[in-house]
Amino acid sequence: MSKNSLDRVLSGWDVFFIAVGQIIGAGVIALTGIAIGMTGPSVIFAYLLSAVLVLIVTILIMMAGSVLPAVGAYYAWCSRLSGGWIGSIVLCLILLASVSLSLYGSSFGLYLNPLFPILSVNAWGILVIVLLFLANLLGLNLAAKVQVGLVAILVSALAIYAGFAIPKIEEGLLTPWLPEGIIGFVTAVFLLKFATGGAYMIVGLSGEMKNPRRVIPIVMTTATIAVAGIYAFVALASVGVVPWQEMINQPLTVAGQQFLPGWAMTYFLVGGAGLAICTTLNSQFIQLPRTFIVASWDRLIPERLGRLNRYGAPHYILGIMMVVGVFPLIVDLDIGDIARAATISASLPSIFVYWALTRIHTRYPEQYANSMFNMKPVWIWSLFVFSELSTFVGIYFLSRDLSSTVIWSLVIWTIVAVAYYPIRKHFLAKQGFDLDAATSDDSLFHNQ
Repeated sequence: MSKNSLDRVLSGWDVFFIAVGQIIGAGVIALTGIAIGMTGPSVIFAYLLSAVLVLIVTILIMMAGSVLPAVGAYYAWCSRLSGGWIGSIVLCLILLASVSLSLYGSSFGLYLNPLFPILSVNAWGILVIVLLFLANLLGLNLAAKVQVGLVAILVSALAIYAGFAIPKIEEGLLTPWLPEGIIGFVTAVFLLKFATGGAYMIVGLSGEMKNPRRVIPIVMTTATIAVAGIYAFVALASVGVVPWQEMINQPLTVAGQQFLPGWAMTYFLVGGAGLAICTTLNSQFIQLPRTFIVASWDRLIPERLGRLNRYGAPHYILGIMMVVGVFPLIVDLDIGDIARAATISASLPSIFVYWALTRIHTRYPEQYANSMFNMKPVWIWSLFVFSELSTFVGIYFLSRDLSSTVIWSLVIWTIVAVAYYPIRKHFLAKQGFDLDAATSDDSLFHNQ
């Protein structure tokens, strides 16, 4: 392991399960009912079409992951292709997004507390965050194996939900097919993009994959399609056994109570809803630290923060993430507004990333020409425009009816994100260190 590289420990299957765990989150539990309100029974096909939309808007990311695999890819691409300042802004936005760890913990507690009231909602959240922190502290290889187990249980719970419902489906309940017309259907597709997206985050692990140039496009495609298929069956179960009007803005548990026996309902709540949150939370612990490791190599953040323990885990960064996750739960803060700001912040880096990726074919023509994504410039720019528009549409949905707390959180953090790089650059210049040169060093790509 050299300064600008990490050990390659992830197989294709490891990456696949990390991607599936990242995609399947609490969104399928909560967003299905909202999407049913938008488009009725056609939510089944809305899920499938949302996966197609996700694959289209991530073609550029697949291309970049195949041509320039790198540790902490989002930050690495932006800093090397668009400049250190842009990379720093992306890093700060990702940092704010990490506050969502507390939201995942709290959501997990909401499902576990009614079944096992021995611990409070927040206590369950703290417990799951600490346990996954410890698993990741023992290295990426173990964390990936934990993800495989969690995803296996999660998929079995969703299969039980759909399996009990399908024999009881009544065709008459699937009408009218488009109660809100084509506008409602398209709106639902864009909403469900949040539930079927997520596989793109594996690019941050590309520097630790075996054969990333092949694994990234295959895993991103197969994981997205596989999860969309599972979601379609779950949606069919949710509108085919009970009148779809009763499922408007309701969680899946409302429909599940109609056809799941007691033991299956408990298993679905713990193994389905609970572990859907856990797999996403574990994926965050696996992937987010890589971005900050690369930033520490560049000295954009103190080098000490990126150090690895004897298991190859970035223990300082993981510790900070754990504290960020549990602190709001320990002091019992209302994390709803903060989490919403974090969710918007997680969407914003894509705006800068897509712009950076349009430069790959001119900056690295040889690698690009030898890749499976050797597209003409007109297709690159068409995908860029489509992907950016899709990102802005998603941010629009997240931004509706923002509270003043969320607005000011985003404004203040945006100011911090813009100001950090010049301040850090000035500080390091006094020590004789050129931050611009460090953040433009593309040896990070050549080591892959």
